[in-house]
Amino acid sequence: MKLEKKIALCVPRRTPFAQIGKALARFPGQHLGRIVAEDILKQSGLDKKQIDGIIAGEGFPFAPNSARVIANLIGLPDETVAVTVNQNCVSGMEAVAEAARRILLGEGKLFLAIGEESQSSMPFVVKNARLDKKTGSPDKLLKAIKEDALPEGVEIRDTLEDGLGDGETSYGMQVTAEIVAQNYALSRELQDKLAYESFKRSLEATEAGKYAPFLIPVDDDEGNPMTADEAVLLRKGLVENPSRMGRAMLLFDNPGMKFDQFKAKYAKDLEKSHAPTVSIFNASPRSDGASGIIVTTPEKAKELGLEIVAYLSGWKMRGVHPNQMGLAQASASIALLEEMGMKFEDLDAIEIHEAFAATAVGALEEIRLKTGYDWQKRFDEKRINRFGGSIAIGHPFGATGIRLIHNAVMDMRDDAGINKVLITACAHGGIAGSMIIERNP
Repeated sequence: MKLEKKIALCVPRRTPFAQIGKALARFPGQHLGRIVAEDILKQSGLDKKQIDGIIAGEGFPFAPNSARVIANLIGLPDETVAVTVNQNCVSGMEAVAEAARRILLGEGKLFLAIGEESQSSMPFVVKNARLDKKTGSPDKLLKAIKEDALPEGVEIRDTLEDGLGDGETSYGMQVTAEIVAQNYALSRELQDKLAYESFKRSLEATEAGKYAPFLIPVDDDEGNPMTADEAVLLRKGLVENPSRMGRAMLLFDNPGMKFDQFKAKYAKDLEKSHAPTVSIFNASPRSDGASGIIVTTPEKAKELGLEIVAYLSGWKMRGVHPNQMGLAQASASIALLEEMGMKFEDLDAIEIHEAFAATAVGALEEIRLKTGYDWQKRFDEKRINRFGGSIAIGHPFGATGIRLIHNAVMDMRDDAGINKVLITACAHGGIAGSMIIERNP
């Protein structure tokens, strides 16, 4: 969708991203979102009555309409619109798009877009407990668990693991990454190169203070101020010793599953195969965090004295077969540029989500095959993921889409020659989103 009227983006702020079960584990998703919303209000100096609505994106929401909970927690007027959108890992991007849609439709002029996720808070659940009289109430269920006597069909499930694959029409995301790697003949070495650069670039940018203007200091679980992304600092030793990349455990060639078993199990989706490639170091870590940005009209931003950090000029959501998940980034991006009347060579930079190195590289390879775009040259020139990506920074599902916008703003601030940035992210189920972020309207 090419916008006839540009949308202004202001006050990009986020929490540091933390490892699952670590620094930010005590906060449920809506409270991470609250931290960002409160900070944006403080940084912008806005009166709460000036906010027409809040749109929250959350991959796996457990609060009943997280946006409304956040609005109530920060004291927005009762009449304020509050909507939560869920599109898995594209939820934050969808929150921005939804805010822009409402502005274009005349439903308001200034919205707060929040992306959030607490993977630490994702619960264990008991499936089918209500269907059996022996477990149909909490007391009966506890008794059955204590006696190790759950009836057949009643089972304890991890919502995080279940959320990575729907169990109905698609596999877990890590499986889809290996399928893409096999079908596109992506070597482990190429994936490890992208992953290592993600670690290196993120660490260098963090130590140089590039991320600091976007980060909200939050006390960790021990009460110490957290001012950087946790995973980035934890991987400093890896940056200093890159040989560790090649020694990382493979997800589908280990004692739990040998690669021959993987090939047999997923044979119908594999067009060809070579060696296993997806490892614990070329995959994004499980994470907690939230990000946010003000979405408004240029006129409203100027009226309120808000600095416009970038303009949104178009977006596209598009899907592919769910078991080829990462390739949706290519599909959405190619379709968006066609609608915008642009070529990939017209872009000054790309910020692509690294759910796995395989999904990012696979999408970039698909773009190369379809358009001739020399992504490896642009990557080496640091015009793709200039300051690292999700593999290093972390991936709180709903927060990543807006974090990508932040990184696009960083690109433009770092280099006056960067004016147009494509951001793109894939999501479980084969959906992806792409946006064009510009310096000038």
